[in-house]
Amino acid sequence: MLDAILEYQEMFEDGVRMQASGEVSGYMVSRWSRVKAGCAFALACVLPCAWTPGAFAADDGRWPVANDVVAAAWKQGIDGSGVKVAVLDSQAVEDYPALKHASITYKLGRFHNVDDKTVECKVDGKPLTATIKSGEGGYYSSHGTDMLAWIVGDGSNYTSKWPGIMGSVPKADVLHITDGAVNAGPAVTPCDQKLAGDATSDSGADVKTAVDWGARILNRSQGGALVNTDYAGYVDALRHGVVMVEGRANDMNPGLDDLTGDPRSMETFPGVVMVNSVDESGNLAPTSDVMDGNVAVLSYGMNVLDPVNPLSNVYDITGNGGTSTAAAVLSSYLALAMQKWPDATGNQIIQSLIRNTKSGKGKPVIDPERKRGFGEVDLNALLTVDPAQYKDVNPILEYQMKAASQYPDLKDWYTQDCKTNPDGVGTAADNVPCEAGLIGREYERQQAAWKKVEQCRSDGGSDCIQYSATNTANGATTSTKTLGRKGTFLVSTWLAYMVAGGVTALIAGVVIALIFVHRRRRAD
Repeated sequence: MLDAILEYQEMFEDGVRMQASGEVSGYMVSRWSRVKAGCAFALACVLPCAWTPGAFAADDGRWPVANDVVAAAWKQGIDGSGVKVAVLDSQAVEDYPALKHASITYKLGRFHNVDDKTVECKVDGKPLTATIKSGEGGYYSSHGTDMLAWIVGDGSNYTSKWPGIMGSVPKADVLHITDGAVNAGPAVTPCDQKLAGDATSDSGADVKTAVDWGARILNRSQGGALVNTDYAGYVDALRHGVVMVEGRANDMNPGLDDLTGDPRSMETFPGVVMVNSVDESGNLAPTSDVMDGNVAVLSYGMNVLDPVNPLSNVYDITGNGGTSTAAAVLSSYLALAMQKWPDATGNQIIQSLIRNTKSGKGKPVIDPERKRGFGEVDLNALLTVDPAQYKDVNPILEYQMKAASQYPDLKDWYTQDCKTNPDGVGTAADNVPCEAGLIGREYERQQAAWKKVEQCRSDGGSDCIQYSATNTANGATTSTKTLGRKGTFLVSTWLAYMVAGGVTALIAGVVIALIFVHRRRRAD
């Protein structure tokens, strides 16, 4: 089985090389690589019709991607093409072999001081750069490199003797925003500081950068605290329907009792898809097998390829990739779904994700023990169930707003107004800033927008989804389609002006022409 998977990888890489060298056209490469991939999987001779993770060699460690569901998607041309994914993480090794053919733009994130002024981040006295080269500082991989590879990697490695990480969406467009230096662990190395707050990563600004770039998915396999100035960027992502995926901490510390969110942490910010890690059989990773009400779904991070040491180019053993890997794998699955269903909003994709887990069966059912969230991701369901049937409201945000309102100590978190309550809620040591009220107002906007969609549909209108929250994120719609049985046509203001201006110009032209003809006749 392992040989068949390795052959599958080699055939995929061969197609990529042919396209890069210009030996054949993009269409022929895509078609030929899909045919060869299908043949390679046929050689395995044991593939079931529906993916059973245990059917693949667990010791290969690439089973989250090297499976028949992903292979079938690739055969249909569903490989991430046209989908934009932002990755916020540590410095990446830009010439890491698995990323050679990937479409990645590297950008240094924003760093600020306590006065929110942009400052330069220096590590060991040197300015932080967006990427490094292999061997620089002794590093051949990094946390950020691994996460990119689990999304867009092609399975290559420094040596052909060792399998490399593969991503489900090798043709996706990626923006990698660097928020810290590479080091030997999952945490990023902070900037040099003489005093606390001299230079820290501006999380909210980096999220806003991803939104402005057009990201549909934002993967952040990190954890960390947020401050009030970060909230606007995260709310902007919610407003535009960007799916934010974060990993739960790999520890045994219990979280909140319920799915209420907590805006003081990036992984628990309301509306974020917080992931816990399981193996190919759905067993929770022992590093985070604990109650945590903010876990939304389970994804794959156990028994996967894991670097021996980022300081070595002898790479990849099977081990615990943690919730970081689980988050990146989930982001790649969601990118497949977004390409499959291009008209679906990010909120509708999340609706499908939590409703169609392996235990959901079409309805969002949360684990009463608050360990497994809404269940284990089901990629096959994501690619076969049309998400357009669901409402354009972030379902995790909705659950959190409703749940928080039921707890006396949380009910005021998301209803605050900085004009009347500038000091926030709670004590100085346990304060939820007043800016958390922005989250509650965004939820209300999404709900109000969906009511307009439903009203439009009840009136017999068409293209009613134009009134949804995502499609009105930047203001009013511009559709000219019929909206109801009464024959009412809504035309956007700009179009009305254009039509009126065109008619005026036409009339003026006719008048001038008549005057010109009349004068010529008099002259004759």
